[in-house]
Amino acid sequence: MSIAIGHFAFGAAMTTLVVTYLVPTDRYPRTVILFGGGWAMIPDFHWASPIAAERLRELHRTSPAMDLFWLHRTWDRIDPTDSKSIAAALLAFLIVATALAERRDYRAPAAVRTAYQDRLDSDSMD
Repeated sequence: MSIAIGHFAFGAAMTTLVVTYLVPTDRYPRTVILFGGGWAMIPDFHWASPIAAERLRELHRTSPAMDLFWLHRTWDRIDPTDSKSIAAALLAFLIVATALAERRDYRAPAAVRTAYQDRLDSDSMD
């Protein structure tokens, strides 16, 4: 199974891309990105669970539904040895996704930034 930081990095990177390109008006994108990374780690809860740890571990190993958590089960199958190289590659993917998000944010035309800020200001007054 892949190490936790790899799952977190992949989930956060994918959430970054979704927030950047599909939900660009999200008011709390960084918080959503952190939750996306946490979402990817939910199937590993069996490591800390005080109850039903064996049942959760079995679900983690066998249920295809674990791929709903940013392809958790798929990454565990791709990386059964907890490879640090794969974790590093997933962290690099997070860095690239973050750079793309930052580039998009900073390269937005002034008219778009003004309209976006006006919308945020009007929403906060509601």
